Amino acid sequence: MATLEDVFRSLFPEFPAEQDPFAQPPRLPADVFAFSAHLLERSGASHHIAPYVPMPGSAFRSLIVDAAIRNRAAKLGKEWLRAPTPAGRTLPAAPSRVIAKWRCLRKFRDDIVYEPLLEKSDAPDWWMPCLELMMIADEASRNIGFDSDHPFVLPMRSAYVLEETEDDFYSLQRASFSLSTAVDDLVCVQPKSRTPTVGCTLRSLSHHLALLPPRGQVRARWVQPVFPERAGQKPKKLGLLLLPYPFRIADDVFEEVAAHAKDTWGWFGVRSSWLPNNRDRTKRKAFVEYVLQLVHKARSKGKRVDAVVLPELALNFTQFVDLARALAKDEMIEFLIAGITHDRSGRSGNFVAIAPFFLLESRRTANMTDWEKIILVREKHHRWKLNSSQIEAYHLGLDPKKSWWEHLSILSRSLDVLVFRGNSTLTTLICEDLARVDPCQAVVRGVGPNLLIALLMDGPQLENRWPARYATVLAEDPGTSVLTLTSFGLIARQNELGHHPQASAIALWKDDVNGAKKLELPRDSDALVLELVAEGKTERTLDGRSDDGSTHRWVYEGHCAVSVGAQDRPDWITTGVAK
Repeated sequence: MATLEDVFRSLFPEFPAEQDPFAQPPRLPADVFAFSAHLLERSGASHHIAPYVPMPGSAFRSLIVDAAIRNRAAKLGKEWLRAPTPAGRTLPAAPSRVIAKWRCLRKFRDDIVYEPLLEKSDAPDWWMPCLELMMIADEASRNIGFDSDHPFVLPMRSAYVLEETEDDFYSLQRASFSLSTAVDDLVCVQPKSRTPTVGCTLRSLSHHLALLPPRGQVRARWVQPVFPERAGQKPKKLGLLLLPYPFRIADDVFEEVAAHAKDTWGWFGVRSSWLPNNRDRTKRKAFVEYVLQLVHKARSKGKRVDAVVLPELALNFTQFVDLARALAKDEMIEFLIAGITHDRSGRSGNFVAIAPFFLLESRRTANMTDWEKIILVREKHHRWKLNSSQIEAYHLGLDPKKSWWEHLSILSRSLDVLVFRGNSTLTTLICEDLARVDPCQAVVRGVGPNLLIALLMDGPQLENRWPARYATVLAEDPGTSVLTLTSFGLIARQNELGHHPQASAIALWKDDVNGAKKLELPRDSDALVLELVAEGKTERTLDGRSDDGSTHRWVYEGHCAVSVGAQDRPDWITTGVAK
C-alpha cells in the first residue's frame, strides 16, 4: 500500500533519496498539481468536494470549500504567478505561505493514500491541504499554454525545436507532452480550455491545468505559436468551408485484404480511386483549382472562409501538400484539415493532417516558403469494424457473414491540441476515435478544447445516429463544440439503393447553446460554409472558483451551400474515379 511519500518518489524518482520531499515544494506549479491531483484522484477524495452552501450539517464524509479557502487559494496562486525570480534562477520562488502549506503534508507522509472508509468516517486529514495545494497550483497557472511569456511555461517552450532556414522562417518540430517534470509514464499535465459544468470528477476541479493519462496510453501535444502575434484584434467569427469529398465511392473501393478461412473475420482495405495518381499533375492541379474556386465563390457571397476541412481518407499526403501550398498563399486561410491515406513517410493507413498556418503568426506572408514542416500528421486510434448491416446498407461487396476490420497498423496514439487566435484551442478525431471512450477521450475531456472536428467516412449525419450521440456527450462534458463531417460517398450509395429515406446531411454541428444543427448539402452543390461565432462564458470549478469570464465557446451562426459551375468542376471529381 502506497504512502504519500511513496507516491511523491514514484512521480519524481530523481529527487534525492536523502532529502525530505516535504521540506520545499516543487518549483513548478504543474509539479505540485501533478502530485496533489494524482493523490486526490487515487484516494477517491475528488468526488467528495463541494462548495459551501448554508444548510443543515451531514454525518457523511465531505470536503466543503468555503469562500475563505477559495479566496486564499486564488490569492496565493496569484502571488506565486507574480513572484520575482531569484538571481541565478529561471522560475519564480514559491511564496512563504505556499511553502508552509506544502510542509503541512510532512506529518502525513506515512499515511496510506487509499484505505476503505466507513460511510460516516471523517475525511482523512491530509485531503484538505492537498486540495488547497491543487487549487493554488491551478491558480498560479492562469493563462498557461496561451501566454507565450508565462513564467512557468519554460519546460514546455524548451521542448520546442526551432530551426532557422535560409528564408528566415522557423519550423515547429515538436511540442512537450507534459508541463510537469513528473514521470510521464505515470501522469501528464497539460493546459486546459474548458471546465465541465456537469459531473463530479477531477477535471471539474481546475480551470487551467489538466491531469492526463500516461504517455503510453496516449500522448497529448499542446501546440502553441512561438512567434510574435499578428497586430490587431482577433476576429470573433470563424468560417469553415466543408468539402464532402469523395462525392462517389465505386463498387470496388472496399476490398478484401485477407480473411481467415474458418473464422468469421478478416481485413479490408479502402482503395482511394477518387484520387488522381501522384504522377498525374494535371488532375492534381485541377483539384486544387476546384477548391480555390469554392473559396472564391463563398467569399463572393459575403461568407467568411478562414479554413478548409475535408473528411476521412479524402486525400493522400502528396495531394494534401498540393492544396496546402495553394491555400498558404491566401493569408485569410488559417488552417487546412483533411483525412489522408498516407503519412509523410509514405506509410499507408488512416491519418489526419493539419496545415496550421496560424502557428506562423507574424512570420506569415503570402509568398512564404519552407513552412511545410509545421504540417502535423497523426494516425487513427481505432480500426473500423464493418458488420453485416453496414455492408448491406452501403452494398460494399464484402461477405456480410464475416466481421471485417480495417487493415491498419496502429503505431502511436497521440492527440494534437492547437492554440489559435490567442485563446482558442482546436483538435481533431477520426471516425471511431469519436465513439471510443479510451484513450483519447480522456484527453479531450481533460483539456476541454474549444473546437473539435471529427472526420468521418459515414452515412448521413443525423441526430439519431452514433456521431450525434457521442458529440452530445462532449458538448456537455467538457463543453466542447463538435463538428462531425463525412464524405458524400456512402450517403450516395445509400440513396441509390433506396432502402432508406433520401439523405444529404454531410455534417452535424453541436454546441452547448443551440444544440444540434444538421447541415445538409443541397442537390448540385459542392460544399458548405459553416459560420461560427465565439461567445464568452463564465465557468466555475467543483469547489466554486470562477474563471472570471475568461472562457469562450464556438456557437453556430449559420451555414450556406457553395457550388461552382459545371465548367469549373472536373468530371472525375463527381464520379469517384480519378485514376
